[in-house]
Parts: sequence; C-alpha cells; structure tokens
Amino acid sequence: MTSLTHTKPVAVLPLSGGRVLFPGLVLRMQISVSRDSDSMAIIDNISKQFTQAALVACVPLLQEEGSKGTKEHEKGDLNVDPKRLFGFGVAARIVSFKAVNGGKGKAGRSSAASSSNRIVYAVALEGLHRIKIDAVVKSEPFLQVSVSTLETLGGLSPDLSGVIPKSATLERTQIEWRSATEYALETPELKALGATLAQCGLELTELLSQLQLPTQVLSQLRKTINEANASQLADLLASMIDLSVEEKLDLLAEREGVAKRVEKCVELVTRQIQVLKISQKIQTNVENKLGKQQREYILRQQLEAIKKELGESDAESGESSADPEFAALKKRLETLPLPEEAAKSTKRELGRLKRMPANMPEHQIIRTYLEWMSEMPWDIMSGSDSVDVQKAKMQLDADHFGMDGVKKRVLEYLAVGKLKKDLKGPILCLIGPPGVGKTSLGKSVANALGRKFYRISLGGVRDEAEIRGHRRTYVGALPGLIIQAMRKCGVKNPVILLDEIDKLTRDARGDPSAALLEVLDPEQNNTFTDHYLSVPFDLSQVLFIATANEADTISAPLMDRMEVIQIPGYTFAEKVSIAQTHLLPKQISTHGLDAVTVNIPQNTLMRMATEYTRESGVRTLNRHVAAVCRHLAVEYARAIERHALDSFNGTVSPIKLEEILGQPHFVSEVSERGMSPGVVTGLAWSSDGAGGLLFIEAMKMPGKGKLKRLGIVGVGGPDGDLLDGIDVHIHFPAGATPKDGPSAGAAIVTALVSLFLDQPVRPHIAMTGEMTLRGQVCPVGGIKEKVLAAHRGGVQRVLLPERNRKDVDEIPSDVRNSMDICFVKTIGEVLGLAFEDGVSGSRSGVKVVYESKL
Repeated sequence: MTSLTHTKPVAVLPLSGGRVLFPGLVLRMQISVSRDSDSMAIIDNISKQFTQAALVACVPLLQEEGSKGTKEHEKGDLNVDPKRLFGFGVAARIVSFKAVNGGKGKAGRSSAASSSNRIVYAVALEGLHRIKIDAVVKSEPFLQVSVSTLETLGGLSPDLSGVIPKSATLERTQIEWRSATEYALETPELKALGATLAQCGLELTELLSQLQLPTQVLSQLRKTINEANASQLADLLASMIDLSVEEKLDLLAEREGVAKRVEKCVELVTRQIQVLKISQKIQTNVENKLGKQQREYILRQQLEAIKKELGESDAESGESSADPEFAALKKRLETLPLPEEAAKSTKRELGRLKRMPANMPEHQIIRTYLEWMSEMPWDIMSGSDSVDVQKAKMQLDADHFGMDGVKKRVLEYLAVGKLKKDLKGPILCLIGPPGVGKTSLGKSVANALGRKFYRISLGGVRDEAEIRGHRRTYVGALPGLIIQAMRKCGVKNPVILLDEIDKLTRDARGDPSAALLEVLDPEQNNTFTDHYLSVPFDLSQVLFIATANEADTISAPLMDRMEVIQIPGYTFAEKVSIAQTHLLPKQISTHGLDAVTVNIPQNTLMRMATEYTRESGVRTLNRHVAAVCRHLAVEYARAIERHALDSFNGTVSPIKLEEILGQPHFVSEVSERGMSPGVVTGLAWSSDGAGGLLFIEAMKMPGKGKLKRLGIVGVGGPDGDLLDGIDVHIHFPAGATPKDGPSAGAAIVTALVSLFLDQPVRPHIAMTGEMTLRGQVCPVGGIKEKVLAAHRGGVQRVLLPERNRKDVDEIPSDVRNSMDICFVKTIGEVLGLAFEDGVSGSRSGVKVVYESKL
C-alpha cells in the first residue's frame, strides 16, 4: 500500500483502558482534569482543534507491567510517556467537545471528578483513517508527533462521508501531504473475503437478534453490512465482538495488508459466533430442563386429581417404571415382616415419595428414611438355637484367663436360653482397672455365642441425640448409635459392647446417660424408639455388655439397670500364665520370630512381672514382652546376615532380661521403708479399681501439743492436743494419689503407738480397717484388690477386720496360701499382731490404753 506523510506535527490524544478507535466509528469518552495541571494545555489544544475542524491522533497506550488498566483520562493524566504509545493509531475528527459540569464541580460530574477543583469534559471522536507514528516532535506542553497515513478519506463509510463538511479537507487541517493517492483498489481475493465476512456478519446479527435488541438498530446494522466494503466491514465487526487488547491492536496496525486484516477478522467473527451458539445451547438446555420438571409436577398434580375423582387407590397406581431404584425399594419394604406401626409409617412415606417431584429437597430425605427402614434387621437372628454350653466354656477359657464371674454369668444365660427360647438378653456391666481385658471379653463372648459383635465407644459422648438420634426435621439427621449398630450388624440379637460407659458427659444438649435408661432396661427396650425412625424397635434380644473403670461416675438409675461384675487385677501367677498362653505367642508371631527358637522361661516372666510392672492389668507386661522380642529379632537378623544361626541364643534368662530392659523398675516397697518406729504400711483402694500400698509415717518434735497431717488423703478425725510440749506430724508420702483414706484408721493408730513406744512394727506387714472411738475395728471395702496389692508389694502378713472374713474367699488360693492373713476385732489385737513381742505395758513414759482415750 502507499503511505502518505505530512510535514507538520499532530497533537496526540492517548487512549487508555483498552480503548481502540477504528476508522469509520465514533468513540465517546469523558476526560477529567485538574484546573492547575499540565493536562489543561492539551484540553485547550483539543478545544482549538474542534473550533478549526482539525484532526488529532488517537493512539492506544501500551499497558504498563503490573497495571490493571487504569483509565488515565478519568484521572486527568493526558501527558504520558512517549514510550507507552502504540506505533499505530487513527486520525480522528473531534465531533463534539464540551464541559459537563461547567467547571463548577456540581451536578453532572462523573465518578472520576472527586472535588470541585476538577473539570469533566465530554468528547466525541470520529475515526477517519489509520496512521503510523514516525517520530515524537514535542512533549511539552502536550505530546505532538509526526505521522504517516495508511489510507485516505476515500476509505470512509458512505453513510459517514456526508457528515464531514467539505471544509474538512486535508489542506485545511494543518497536515501537508507529500502525495495523495487513492487506497489500493479491491482485488478478487479481497472481494471474496469481504463476501465471507459479510455472511458472517449477517449470521452474527441473527444471533444478536435473539438478545431482544431494538429492531431499528438491527435493520441499520444489516444495511451497513450489505453496503460496506471489506475494509470498512472488518473495522465495524471488530468493534462489535469481544476481542482482547492485543487482538484489537493487531487489527489496527494492519502490518500485513488489508487482505490479511480481513482474513483475521473472519476468524475472530467466526469464533464469536461459535461462542454465542454454545452459550445459547447451554441456556436452552437449562430452560428446557426446568420446564420439563415444572411440567412433570403439574401433570402429577392433575393425575392425582383425576385418580381422586375416579376413586382409584394411590397404592395401586401412579408408580413410575422409569425409576427402578424406587421400584426395588418398594418391593423390599413390601416383603419385610414389619411391625404394624412400622408398616404404617413406611406405607405413608412411600405414598408421599411417589407424589413428590425428585427436585424437591424433602424427596431425598424421605428416600433415605425408607432405605434405613428397609435395612433394619426386623426379624433376622444370628447364632444357632442349640448352642453347646461346654464348647462355649472352652472358647471363653481359651480367649481369657480367669474372669470366672463373667464366664459363669454367660454360661448361665446360654443354659437358660436352651430351655426358654424367648429369654431376654442380660445387661452386664464389667467394672475393673484398665488392662484386665474387659473390652476384648465382649468379642470373646460373641464368638462363644456365635453372634455378631459390635463395639460402641461412649467416651466423651455428651449429646443425647447420639443415643436417640436426630429428628428428621434437622439437616443431615441420622439415627443414634444404637440403631446404627443394629443396621451394621444386620441381625436382631448381636452382642453390643458399650465401652467406657463411665466416661459419658453431659451439657446443655442433654444427658446421654438418661437416654441409655430405656436402652438398658430389659422391661422397656423391646419398644425402643429412635427419634429418626419414629417407630418402636425391639432391643430385647440384644446382649449388652458395658465396661467401666469406676462406678462412682455412673448414675444410680443407670447402675440399677445393669448386673455389675467386678473384675479385679491379676496376681503375679496369673500374669505369668497370661504371658505364656497369650502375650508371648502373639508377640513372637508379630515380630516374625519362631516359637521354637525363642524361649522365655517362667522364672524370667515372673521377674518381669514382679520387678518391671506394678499395674493391675497386663498392658505394661505386654509392652515388656514386645521389647524382649524386638531385641531377639535384632540378634536373629544379625545371625542370618553373618550366616551363623548356630550362635543365636533365643533363651532369655533373668540376667539377660536385665540387660534388655535395664535395671528393675520396682523393688519391695515394704522392705524399702526399713525398720523405723512410727512407720506403718496400710492398704488402700484407688478410684480406678486397683489396690495399692499406703505408707504412714509419724514423727514427734518439740511443740505445743498439736497434731499435723502432711500429704493428701481422706482421713477423718479432728486435730487437737495430744501431749503437752510435743507436736506430732503424720505424713502420707503417697497421699497425692486419691485413695480410700478412712480405711487407714487402724494403721494410723498403730503408727502413733509405734512412735510413742519407740518400737518398730513387724517387717513385711500391712493392715486395713477403720477404727471407732471405742477401739473397734470396722469392715472396709476392696479387700481383694488390697490383698492383691499387698501380694505384689512383697507383704507377708495382712491384718483384716473380722467382718471382712467372707471377702477372703474371692482371693485366689495361691495368694492366700503365700500370705498370713489375720482377722482382728479390736485395736488391741491389731497392736498385738503388729509388734514382734506385742505391746509391753509402757515405754518412754507413755501409758498404753486400749479404750476411747486413744
């Protein structure tokens, strides 16, 4: 193409914010400037050019890095860096120019004019022809450049050329052209491209007509498309479609000629047409879908009205074969032997579900409810009716050592169940210290009965809805833990373990232990009603087993509904037996060892139990057995690597045990105290169900005859004068651990007598029992746990109240045979057995009296 140049500079009006003006089009914008800014110079120039019908160069600005396209015109920044100017632009005529707010900052001010010091101008620019910037001539007071034109006024749209007055000739515009030749004539290729572009433009117009544009605008647009040449049409359509700033600048530059620009415009218009078609298709699909659902709802309502007039039943008609899931759910519910109330509820909800559109939120709520009803085990039983009692006993003995009380109760239940088929399941509560096997016993009972087993952990449960479920009016409502357990088990008579029932908590949302009253009541749980199901469910065939560490935190009404079975701690002999039959084989298998190559003798296990553990259960013992197996596994792996399996010694002697586990963690607590006057060993029962030793130390020193207690323990009795000039301090070294303090009355008196007589008590002796003011020794609780603790601590003689003689039968025979258990009625008998030679009258000037003055 031919370029036309000029000799006089042209004022530049920069276009920011992605604005691009094409030839033949009009651009309207507002310019806000400050009265005292440098931009007023270009405003004055624009006003002058408008008066003289001169031209300005409208040049797009290149976006700065990190800029978000701020409109400098609205900020008043008309003096820009020349480096930001795009190399091409459009020579434009100023069609209109006026101050919007009259320079007074009042009504009519744009959003950019934030104060009365700014003036807003409205400018209308009509693009005439493309130009190329050759050089920047001046930058002050406003930007002026020298340009070359790429097309003449002959390239204007026919309907716009009449608007330009004849006075707006090139000779009158301060631009002096070196040559004025016509724009290149249209070639056949350009004509073909123009026809294609016109066809695309008409198709685009048809798509735009669906957007409900005014008919007059669409008619004028069709007329312009049919009359414009290829170059004009490309500029027109480029301004109508969505283009990026880079695409607009590429079309404005026309670096490869008109044909290439028209061809690019065809591609861009075709892309816009496809986007509009896809958008309309998506919108149509959405509208059709919503319309279909609305039509279905109306038709269902009309169908129900017709059936009501005809007297037809909803249960026999209206079922849609298009929903196989609903048909399967209905068939499953109809075949279930539901109770009367449950059958009525499911029938009612099925009718509602059929009449309800699938898009309603309640539709899914009802379907979920019916699925829960269909999956509940209304009459499915597990296990055999003829359970072999002897085989069940063998199963329990193989799984757990000891626990004779629990095993006896389970066998009684099995025996009575064979004689009476409709026997209700018992509610057992196993109370004992941690680690004695309460939780694992539940699974063992289920295996012995041949039933399904499920464990519910109640530790930390504080919401009543966790037991009874949520009502269906709540979002995300579900049944409670009991109904969920029944559904997962799939049978009506599983064994459900309620673990840690003593750790239930309560808050403002309710008391879960109160909700368990119905569950654990054999007279009421045959009609247990969950809030979600809202129909009774029979739990009378379920065997509930609850576990707890202590009974104090269990409410009295809940405790009254359960059969409590105390599970005491194990003796050393029982721990060794458990280690041999259960713990050691399991750890050998876990660590990849062979029972043939590993040998831990009984004396080694006994030392492990006596010197490395002081617990009632066997968890710590199990960890020590695992540590020994890990040590042997390391030695065995090294022997394999050295190809010297013969050198591996899998026998663990007591000496080797100390090398593996280190120095013994515990020694004889009684012998550790030594033979000192005023020191007595008592027996206590802790809150976790385990017994322990309670050492009592008494000391006298000069003072005012006061009695002081040191340590924390629940000891009764007032402080007061004892002896003039002497203060007596009684210390409980292990008092920081809460214990049953009142049972230490006899031990405290013995410590005081030993102190004032200056005579130590027998070694390896312990005692328990409360004492009255008349010197009578009263019975106490926890005898079995206390005697077992004394046995673990190395005590050889135990003094117990006479009225606790009946409780000794619960103590294992091996413990009774290894200890001297003495029964006492009065404090005199306690003192006579506590000292080597009895109490010999008086010593150190203290008279011994066995009456109330003690």
